[in-house]
Amino acid sequence: MSDTASDIVRLRLKSWFGPILDEPGWRSNLVDDQADQLLHWGMAQVEETAVRTQNLPDDDADPLLEKDSTAVRLIMAGINDLIGTIGQEPEFDLVDDTMTRVLKNLRWLTNQPLRPDNLRRVSQFNQARDAADRAAAFQHLLALVQTNAG
Repeated sequence: MSDTASDIVRLRLKSWFGPILDEPGWRSNLVDDQADQLLHWGMAQVEETAVRTQNLPDDDADPLLEKDSTAVRLIMAGINDLIGTIGQEPEFDLVDDTMTRVLKNLRWLTNQPLRPDNLRRVSQFNQARDAADRAAAFQHLLALVQTNAG
């Protein structure tokens, strides 16, 4: 990657991922280690789009970056919300609705159908949630989004 291209990637990453960092809704239910892992996942997704669009003019790249950074922000917030349900009385509609939103945003981010093992990951999350194992539940959610994303 040339210096100019890497400057473009850096600027686009800062422009499109920076605002996500300023929102508290993606980490309020996470411990620092979990927040760091989710942050690295999200940044990698937006960086991948910035690299993929580095040779495009801003007018062409911005809609792609906006789509992907929005999907990443919504997935990160959804994971945070799902972790926040652990230890609460089970509101299955809330958990199911939030999981559905995470999966829909994952499909939107990746532009591909969900993989077959996603159902297993959702089941593993639900089992960990039922056991009030926040660490395991988070790892299952992280694995869920990593199976489809780059």
